[in-house]
Amino acid sequence: MPDSSRLIIPALGGLYHALAPVTEPLIRLVAGLSLAAHGYAILFGNHAAFADFFEDAGFAPGMLWVWVIGLTQFVGGIFLGLGLLTRVVAVPILVFLLTAVVYHWQFGFYWDIKGFEYPLFWAIVVFHFLVRGGGPRSLDALIGREV
Repeated sequence: MPDSSRLIIPALGGLYHALAPVTEPLIRLVAGLSLAAHGYAILFGNHAAFADFFEDAGFAPGMLWVWVIGLTQFVGGIFLGLGLLTRVVAVPILVFLLTAVVYHWQFGFYWDIKGFEYPLFWAIVVFHFLVRGGGPRSLDALIGREV
């Protein structure tokens, strides 16, 4: 429990203590589901349009990258969200996100002008789980094994 003498509103200490165990799994779940949703759109969307985008961005052949990125986001996102093989799936996800940072760098920082802010933010989140693992509320913890 946080030291209530340090809190500006000491009465909130109990709430902070009660919510603390769910914040990390919630972040992991939302990050994973967000990635999976983007991967789903690639895998089950307009393959030709996505392939054209990847080729225009310098990733040829585009159709190969449709499958690589789509599967990385969809399968990796589901596994990340569940905390299953968390560190293993964090590696390709992080490679993808850091590549996206490099690509979006040309547009500047802000996400609303296609900048690198969004992939950088998610890369930091995924890096956390690469370093820390899935945590005590993950399938990795339930299985009792992790990398």
